Amino acid sequence: MDLRRLVGLCCLVLLAACASKDGPRPVPGSTYWIGQPTQGKDTELFLKIFTNPTECAAAFDNDTVPECEPQVDRATGEVRLSFQTLDKSTMTPYPLPLEQDQVQVAQNKRPIKEGARSGYQLGQHGERRWGQLFILLIDGSGSMYDNHNEQITKVYRALLNPSVMDSFFPKDVQTGVILLRFTSTVKGLDGGAPVVIENKRQYQQMVKSYLMSNERGFTHLYDAIDYAINPLMEEKNVKDWLAIHKAEPTIVALTDGFNNEAGGDVCSDNAPRLQRLLEDVEVARSQPLGLRPTIFTVGIGRPINPGFDEVPRGRVSPRALCGRFQNEIINGYLERMGIDNVSLKWIAKRGGGTSFAKRNPKGLAEVFEKAAAVRYSWYTVHYKVDPFYHRQKFETRIRLTAFANAEASVDIYPSGWLDAPTGQRGDGQRWAAESSMRQTFALGMPLLGGLVLIAFFGPASFNARRAVFRRKHGSAPGTAPPPSAPSSEQS
Repeated sequence: MDLRRLVGLCCLVLLAACASKDGPRPVPGSTYWIGQPTQGKDTELFLKIFTNPTECAAAFDNDTVPECEPQVDRATGEVRLSFQTLDKSTMTPYPLPLEQDQVQVAQNKRPIKEGARSGYQLGQHGERRWGQLFILLIDGSGSMYDNHNEQITKVYRALLNPSVMDSFFPKDVQTGVILLRFTSTVKGLDGGAPVVIENKRQYQQMVKSYLMSNERGFTHLYDAIDYAINPLMEEKNVKDWLAIHKAEPTIVALTDGFNNEAGGDVCSDNAPRLQRLLEDVEVARSQPLGLRPTIFTVGIGRPINPGFDEVPRGRVSPRALCGRFQNEIINGYLERMGIDNVSLKWIAKRGGGTSFAKRNPKGLAEVFEKAAAVRYSWYTVHYKVDPFYHRQKFETRIRLTAFANAEASVDIYPSGWLDAPTGQRGDGQRWAAESSMRQTFALGMPLLGGLVLIAFFGPASFNARRAVFRRKHGSAPGTAPPPSAPSSEQS
């Protein structure tokens, strides 16, 4: 342990002696204090925010503790907090494959968004693999084979990408893949019943032999997803495989257009269909953690509504789903204009996953890799706001927007009269590091000197008065000196 950490820990011990067990605690390397985190209502996971080195040391090794500790810098308006997701029934770690867009950070209920003087970054720590069963739903409609098999060729190249196959079949954990093609029905890629593929050789053989075969038909996307989360989960070979390997189902639905069940369908026809699917997804996602499916959606092509970002609350309406395209024919018109990114985002949001729109094999490969994501034991959230918002107490809230419902918040108390030394930021670095020990001494030495001056002021002033009035030690001002004892001659 270096000198700086030793001094810091000594200071923390002294400060902690002044704090109650459940009250605010000092933030290392700053003049801030941090309170006890509170959990959100009706959460599925316990979101633990680490507030002091003792908690970090109990959860991780010594090398991890400095990075786990909270860090605050008033001059730059930066805050760093670490958190971990726990199973509420056992209070043991429950790793998740969280990405930055799946975590929402807010200060005083204002979401932190990227900007010139703000923004946040999610750090992932403690990489872990988890058992998964990947269920790939691949659009088999005619448009996938137009223009000399243009779209299906992109899928072919992405699925056989070496990095994708490594993600689907990692060496350190048992996983499986089910390849399905959907039109008006859902079948295995070879036209048969769904089969769990457990190794790369079988996977490559299935893709190379059957993916490019021409199925054609309408795009029953909603029915295919409903099949994957309900009847498929009850089939004996799938149910047994999930139970034996303690794996979670991960569904990836891929299409190049719209849900389209008949030649005369218009966009508004999909509103009640999507509502029924979302209700089924909610039922499937109400199962205990470890059993519920996670749904990713992928659109191959250009989004028809690129400005659509926030999924509305409440029921699906034709206006919310289609906008100005409510009465437009899907087959041969809307599907040629782009993909229905609104439906795809709605489904992924309710399914606990993420929606993507990609136009090339490389982009599709990235999607499959994210669906087969590595999980992490804990995370750090590093964000900054205008330093003005560090002038008084503020609340920081962390909330998951995917996989599970989890939320926690913590109050942070800046000092009203003193700042710690400003953190240092190197060239090209986004976040400031804690100040050096020399800077800490530069701040502390004048304060220490002032305390020493106060401590010596009383004795120094007394000695000064004694020198001025020429008083001997022990005599009081205004009194005569005691008479001297008579000598022997006088007696």
